[in-house]
Amino acid sequence: MDGPTIVDRSGALEATLDSGAAPASGPQSQTSTTRTTVLPRVEWTGDAPKLVATSRPRFESRGSLGEGGVGEVVSAFDQDIGRDVAIKRLRPEVQGPAATARFIDEIHTVGSLEHPNIVPIHDVGVDESGALYFVMRRVNGQTLESIIEKLAAGDPLAHAHWTFERRAHLFRQILDAVAFAHERGIVHRDIKPANVMVGHFGEVFLMDWGIAKPIAGPDHALPRLDAAPQPERVTATHVGAIVGTPFYMSPEQARGEKVDVRSDVYSLCVMFHELLTLRHYLEHCKTMDEVIHGAQHTKHPPPFQSAHPHQSPVPADLAWYVAKGVAKDPAARYQTVAEMIARLDARDEGQIPIQCHVTLTKSLTRRALRLLDRHPLAFTVTLALGTLGSIGAVVWRLM
Repeated sequence: MDGPTIVDRSGALEATLDSGAAPASGPQSQTSTTRTTVLPRVEWTGDAPKLVATSRPRFESRGSLGEGGVGEVVSAFDQDIGRDVAIKRLRPEVQGPAATARFIDEIHTVGSLEHPNIVPIHDVGVDESGALYFVMRRVNGQTLESIIEKLAAGDPLAHAHWTFERRAHLFRQILDAVAFAHERGIVHRDIKPANVMVGHFGEVFLMDWGIAKPIAGPDHALPRLDAAPQPERVTATHVGAIVGTPFYMSPEQARGEKVDVRSDVYSLCVMFHELLTLRHYLEHCKTMDEVIHGAQHTKHPPPFQSAHPHQSPVPADLAWYVAKGVAKDPAARYQTVAEMIARLDARDEGQIPIQCHVTLTKSLTRRALRLLDRHPLAFTVTLALGTLGSIGAVVWRLM
């Protein structure tokens, strides 16, 4: 698919930022130079290489990948390195000093978060309209939102692959990304299934850090974007008086209050609750006002009571795990993502908190299995003696 060529207009950007005006969108000046490839083409004549200088546009557009509250992402092919990339730029209707400052913050934020579960930035530049853009890894796969939709529709292949244990493993990787950001003083503020990408080989990435901010720092840019057209969908990212995605924001975020890491904890657990139950707790809400009210007051139904026709009941230990994270009171939730990771890892080791008769049984069973792994001979002998003793008691009574 043909599209606009990415060009280098550093002079135009410098003039824009100095004047405080929005990036230019009209005809380009003759001083603009197209950003082209720098690597020569290699031709072989027998064993002798020949380097042929070529000049092609560096990035060849391949079409749109989607858009959010202030940005849009397109697919492109890097003709120098020979790889698919994704290019994010500001939407034309939100160009201006505040949006540009926020976009620069996003570039710095993502650039500082070098983590296996966060997509890296390869490059930055200015396009033919004078708008900033950055180049990042192109993830081939599907969003978590798409996976949930397939599971909810009863797709047999999706259910065969995405067992409850694999869903928990996927969620664990998202926790790693958020914990890493929190340690560096950054809150995401827009965690939702649409912002999680799952690659074809199981890679998991937390995407779109466009409204992330320092935990202790001020937020200057976003309140000045109120004039920008806002999405009507409650699952879309909003910027303005309320920042985030209404369906997944915490109660304090819905009230427009300053948030900390516990807000991300809530959004994480809302997402995990939906991944486990295949239902969103606010699916009955139809208007924005209903969603904002529900985010503050509607409690999540216990996952083990949220029966779905296409799957078995949610494991009780996972149900109790997610229930703590969706508490409306921040003080009642997990206080850090590190705490969430520790509990999920302890579960893998067989350490399950006893909170009902089912978790009691699972806890005792897991401990017995751990004992068997550590002391197989002693466990087997003890089990055999116990079994023989039980049989002997039955025989004695019969006699």
